[in-house]
Amino acid sequence: MKQGSLSQRKYGLFANLIANPKERRRINLFLMITIGLILVEVLFVYFNRQQLMTQDFRHYKGTFKQFGSIAQIGFYTALSIYPVFLLLKSKQIKGIKWGTIELKTGLQFIGKLVRIWHVPIALLSTGIVFLHVYMAILRGFKLDFTYISGIVTVLVLLPLMYMGLMRFKRKDRNWHFKLAITFLILFFIHANFS
Repeated sequence: MKQGSLSQRKYGLFANLIANPKERRRINLFLMITIGLILVEVLFVYFNRQQLMTQDFRHYKGTFKQFGSIAQIGFYTALSIYPVFLLLKSKQIKGIKWGTIELKTGLQFIGKLVRIWHVPIALLSTGIVFLHVYMAILRGFKLDFTYISGIVTVLVLLPLMYMGLMRFKRKDRNWHFKLAITFLILFFIHANFS
């Protein structure tokens, strides 16, 4: 084995998928935070189960709906990467200025921010969604539009996350984008029409 190949070997979670070490560390950190958040919530619900089960359902529903609302803000923030980069690809924004600030320069700065925080925010939002689902199902599953649309949305979220990982190696064949649009539509329907 060559000496150079040993020094270039990557270690850790996602080492073969995410080449950038800073990005890999950030994603690993937020993945651990998300898993920790889920564990804390599961333990909280477990230790306070009696109180939660006797709580008025409207109040209980308000609690898990708050988790859904927080996740909604996070997912819309994570999904903002698509319109920003779509605008950056447009040739029509060249030369548009607002005072002394050129629109393209501002969009490039925003694009850098959304690129850096897309995955961490999506991971945190996914963790919060799982808390929302856990609390929603804990008091009983109903065969109504709200529960079914929520389950279908979560079922789209799982392959979306997997294809997001494949996106780092450009092996997703654009499925991450297609699933993201599907998720956005289903999530919007679930959040606003249930």
